[in-house]
Amino acid sequence: MKIRFKKILAVVVMLLLAAYVGVAFTSFSPRPKGEVCDGIVLTGNKGDSQFENEADVLDLLKRFKLNPIGKPMDEVSCLAIEDSLRGLSLVLRCECFKTVGTKVGLDITCRTPIMHIIDNKGKSFYIDEEGVLLERVPKPLYLPVATGYINKDYAAKDLFTLASFLRKDAFWNAQIEQINVTPNGEVELIPRVGDQIIRLGKVENLKYKFSKLLTFYKEGLSQIGWDKYRILDIRYGNQVIGIK
Repeated sequence: MKIRFKKILAVVVMLLLAAYVGVAFTSFSPRPKGEVCDGIVLTGNKGDSQFENEADVLDLLKRFKLNPIGKPMDEVSCLAIEDSLRGLSLVLRCECFKTVGTKVGLDITCRTPIMHIIDNKGKSFYIDEEGVLLERVPKPLYLPVATGYINKDYAAKDLFTLASFLRKDAFWNAQIEQINVTPNGEVELIPRVGDQIIRLGKVENLKYKFSKLLTFYKEGLSQIGWDKYRILDIRYGNQVIGIK
């Protein structure tokens, strides 16, 4: 019985070894000369939707002068492609590889921007859902825009706190279109609906401030009209001060 078991085990081991050798030979054998890349394929695209399809990535590779299409496969540098895409602050992770056929594969994980920031000097950058500042993104994003007297520390702390709060509330995320930071570090909000400025003040007690503003929307502006006041001040106490 033991001898028979040993024979079966030996056969199984030999079959596995033969299979491994076959796969290894296929994987590591040199490509046929003359194979030309005829496309790229996204095998993963997690995070932000900046790279929705192969065309988006191909546009970037063309800018970097790394378009692989039409090049011999053995001249395509996956390392150069990875380094270029990883150099984008938006890209969290990137893996490039050559497929068994004649395509270049890319697995990309992106950060998720939640606010677009333009400081008083015109410099533009983004902040992502983890508070990381992003220098630029490949194509425009539809996000709340913050303008005014903003430095990177203020953006990474106060504006990140505000952006995270807005993002978690469907109503306010849709209602607040623009954020302006004054020279004294206070925040003014520009809503999509209603022709007024909302004085938020310091980025603190956000849940309380927006709660009383929502109550005023429902019980006040819905009765007297959305354009009744030029300014709504929610900085102080439990009141909303309307200024005509």
